[in-house]
Amino acid sequence: MPDEWSLSLFLGSEHTQPDGIVADIYLQFSVGDEGLSSMWVGDLIIADVGKSIVHPPRVSATVNWPHLRNAIDVCTLDHASCQPSISANLPHGFRLIDVAQRCIVETSEVEFIALSYVWGKDTRASLLTATRSSIAAFKKSGGLVAANMPQTIEDAMTICTELGVNYLWADRLCIIQDDPEDKMHQIMAMNDIYESASLVVVSAYGDSMGFGIDGISRPRTITQHHEEVVGLRITNLVRETAEDSLALWQTRGWTYQEAVCARRLLHFTDTRAYYECQTSTCYEDMYNTNTEINEFSAYGLRLQDEDSGFAAFQRHLANYTARKLSFSSDIYNAFIGIANLLYKSNYNESFFYGLPKKDFDRALCWYAWDGKKSIQQSETSTHTCPSWSWSSAMVQGEQVRYQDTVFYGTLTLWSTKVEDEETWEVLNVHPDTKVDKDWEIYMAIAAREGCIRSSPMADLSKNMDHLSLRESFHTRYPDYHTFCTKALSSSNPQPTSPSHNHLGPSYIHTTAQTAHLRLGPRQTTHYGVAILDSSHAPIGELCGEITHFRPEALASAHKDRLYEFIAISLLGLRIEAYTGEERTTKNYIDGKGVRLDMLPVVNVLMIQREVPTAND
Repeated sequence: MPDEWSLSLFLGSEHTQPDGIVADIYLQFSVGDEGLSSMWVGDLIIADVGKSIVHPPRVSATVNWPHLRNAIDVCTLDHASCQPSISANLPHGFRLIDVAQRCIVETSEVEFIALSYVWGKDTRASLLTATRSSIAAFKKSGGLVAANMPQTIEDAMTICTELGVNYLWADRLCIIQDDPEDKMHQIMAMNDIYESASLVVVSAYGDSMGFGIDGISRPRTITQHHEEVVGLRITNLVRETAEDSLALWQTRGWTYQEAVCARRLLHFTDTRAYYECQTSTCYEDMYNTNTEINEFSAYGLRLQDEDSGFAAFQRHLANYTARKLSFSSDIYNAFIGIANLLYKSNYNESFFYGLPKKDFDRALCWYAWDGKKSIQQSETSTHTCPSWSWSSAMVQGEQVRYQDTVFYGTLTLWSTKVEDEETWEVLNVHPDTKVDKDWEIYMAIAAREGCIRSSPMADLSKNMDHLSLRESFHTRYPDYHTFCTKALSSSNPQPTSPSHNHLGPSYIHTTAQTAHLRLGPRQTTHYGVAILDSSHAPIGELCGEITHFRPEALASAHKDRLYEFIAISLLGLRIEAYTGEERTTKNYIDGKGVRLDMLPVVNVLMIQREVPTAND
């Protein structure tokens, strides 16, 4: 280290650790004329030898089991929220690895551990794989030969032995990989499998199934050390390396689903092991104290403030679409388990190309976070990703987000042709669809302003106050489902054009109101694009960064170009008390001069027409 560089310790509070004080280590150095700069490089625990544990456990080359076993035992006995779900139903023909007999058995009546790992690109033909031709040999005692076992699965079997559990589920050996029927049968029950496991072992480090698990078959290179200096014991804390290229588990779509469906997770990184359940996190050593679960960074199915299944759906979809899949054909399959748990229904009946029918209008309002590529339909022999589905963005490496808005109702009905039939199914009229508070007021105003095509509510008096407006609306439509079936069905005739008979099952049809509007720069930021009216005044904006489209939209040659938009739903935007920015936009006032609590927003879809259909 150059002489002018130095190391500095910044001491924390003595109350942050039961056995010492944390000291952050900073490397300090000069940066030209900018003066002194600091860079964090690690941290230490400094303890009084006379007052601390004589030989405190530390992270060594192999896993230190006692502290982890104790945390698992406490959780199993005392944590009510971590107990198995009585609704979990393991699939028929469920298979497990019998660790002691080294064979595959069919049973659903025993305690088992499940493995979450990365398959990677290890294509060695010698590695064991369950196929129609090999499964019979695997069912014989000793049939799973150690020499040909993928090392990560072998290490997971060792972990089972350490924890006193004799059965392991690993997809490569417990699903017949060349049997499409068995594979899909197991995939549809993935939430039940991971939810039923007493523990899910996470191989969080490594780029293939042959890599192994650090601390089990692979000695860890970063370990903890104790040094005693003038009556003080100094110990380094171990941490994972940020953005490590081998930490692939954190980037994969399948592993995200597995973590969300699990009740208990035992993570193995390259530096340490830690146990995570629904209430707390416990680390292998004694220097990282047990902490309550951080719900915003954990894999919990539902957060405390998520009052609906869709609120959790949009969080999980944002996390899932930020990850990668080795095969695009898995784009829906790797999310089925989460969808089943959130909506507690059969995926094939309750979802349509990744969007829940119960919340179809809300789910349709996704947008690509970066917008680096143009969203188009992607279709191969194994999967179809329509342009209106988030799957079309994910296959291009885009993360999907939703706006923080409330939902008041649809402005149009969407239908799709039932496969192999001449009938059409309406997708977004569902008896269990939930709308937010005061939806009657907002939908009545939308009808009065002409946002709902051919609505019998359009003749409402414009001088009527909000209370009377809601009462009049409620008299005609006592609930949201009645409103959709009566007020909107007449404005959404079934397609009659012969060309519609040739559309595939992923096409959706609607009759909607359209507008031709201009685009321009947003006034408050250098990002995004504003939607302009005929006088070039901003009346809305496109969601996301739309990186690929912004230069074209803002080019001087396209200043007066008109773009086609369709109105699809009515949302509500919260007006924060500390900012009046949204109040500059039109809001509605009742007869007493009281404004609405929420700013009503018409959600629009900009379309690129390809006769006879339109893509978003």
